[in-house]
Amino acid sequence: AADRSPHPGIYEVKKVYQDIIFKDKDWKKGLITIENNFNFTDLSAFNFKWVLLKNGKELQSANFNVTSAPETVKEVQINIPSFGNDAEYMLNVFAFTKNTTPLVPAGHEVAREQFAGDVSLFFSYTENDKGSLIVKKSNNLIEFSSGDIAGKFNSLNGQWTSYTYKNKPLFKSFPEPYFWRAPTDNDFGNHMPERLGIWRSAHSNRKLITVKAGEQTAEGLQLEVKYELTDIASFYTIIYNVMNNGTVKVEAVFETGEKQLPEMPRFGMRMQLDKTMENISFYGRGPWENYTDRNTASFLGEYNQVLKEQFTWNYVRPQENGYKTDVRWVKLKAKNGSGIKINGVQPVCFSALPYTAEDMDPGITKKNQHPSDLNEQHFISLHIDLKQRGVGGDNSWGAYPHEKYLLKAKKYSYSYIIEPLKTDL
Repeated sequence: AADRSPHPGIYEVKKVYQDIIFKDKDWKKGLITIENNFNFTDLSAFNFKWVLLKNGKELQSANFNVTSAPETVKEVQINIPSFGNDAEYMLNVFAFTKNTTPLVPAGHEVAREQFAGDVSLFFSYTENDKGSLIVKKSNNLIEFSSGDIAGKFNSLNGQWTSYTYKNKPLFKSFPEPYFWRAPTDNDFGNHMPERLGIWRSAHSNRKLITVKAGEQTAEGLQLEVKYELTDIASFYTIIYNVMNNGTVKVEAVFETGEKQLPEMPRFGMRMQLDKTMENISFYGRGPWENYTDRNTASFLGEYNQVLKEQFTWNYVRPQENGYKTDVRWVKLKAKNGSGIKINGVQPVCFSALPYTAEDMDPGITKKNQHPSDLNEQHFISLHIDLKQRGVGGDNSWGAYPHEKYLLKAKKYSYSYIIEPLKTDL
C-alpha cells in the first residue's frame, strides 16, 4: 500500500517467486522432491519443517535438514506418521533462514508448500440427523421444532419468518441469492461495472413462481421455492431441507433462460447476522484474504479470527475484500457461545464484514472515497458462495481474470447446511 503496509496479495507474490520448490513424489509416505533454484546458495543454509494436519488441525510436526547444491533437484524422505482414510489429511512444508543477514532475520520463511489429500474424505461424512422433528401446518404457516431449535416458514410467499435457538433469532435477514461484488481496482480496469452491471440488482427483482411444501418424511421436511429473476430472465430455485435435528440444508440452483448474459461476478447467497457474532472460526484457506486465482499461498487449515480482522483496511478505495476460499465450514459466534455454523456440502467461499457490497460499491466510476469514509452497519453481512470471479492482476488496465476463473456456465448449483451453535446459556 502507499504506506508500505502489505496487501494480502503480497503473500501470493512471495509464494510464486520462491526459489525453493517442493513437489510431490509420494507425500503420504513422506517422499517429496525439492528443487533448489538459487544460483549460489546450498539448501543447507535453511532450516526445514513439516506439519501434518488432520481435518485442518495440526497432528504432528518436526524439523528436517536438506543439503542440495544450487540448481539441483533432490528427493527427500521425511519421517511423517502413517495415516488412513478416516479424514482429510494435508502436509505442509516450510523453509526458513538459519542466519541473520543485513536485510533478513534468522527464522524468516522463504518457501512453503501444501500437499492436499482427498477432499471427498472430508465431505463423505454422515450428516448428524438425530432428533425428533415436530411439524405443524396451519393455513399458510409451517412451524417446526426439534429440541431447542424452531422455525416458521410462510408457504404463500416462500419466506422464512423465524429461525431460532432457545427462542433467540439466528438471523437478522435470511439467506437470499446474490451475484454482485463491489468492483476492485482491477475490475474498473477491465470495465467490469459496465459490462457485468446487469448482475448488480439481479437478486432484487425476483418473481415468485411456485412454493412446494412437501409432507414430513423420515428424512425431515422439504420446502422448495422457485423464482424468476426478471431482470435477467433466468430461474433460481431454493430447496430447504429441514432435517430431524432442526438444521436446514439449503440447496440453490441457478439456470439461465434464453437471454444472452455476461459472465457472473459471483454465485452465492448472503444473509445478515447479529453483530455480537464477532468471533469467526473456519476450516478453509487462510489466514489472510484469498481468491480463486490468488490462493496458493493461503493454506487449508483451521483458523480463529474476529470480525475486525476480516476487512482489508489498506486498500486505498473501498472494494471487494476479505474473502476466503475452499472453506469446509465457518462458525460465527458471540461471547456467550451462541451463533451459527455453516457446513459446506462441497467447498464454499465466504466473507463476513460489517459492510454490505453496496456500501463498498461506488457505481460505474471510481469515487474519491477511502475505507475510513464507510459507516459500519449494525449487522454482519455474511456471504456464502460457491465461487466468485477471479480478481485478475496480470495488469490493472484491461486484463481479464484468466478464463478458468470466470463464471460463464449456464447452470450453477451448490449446498450448505445451517446449524445453530448449541450453548447451555
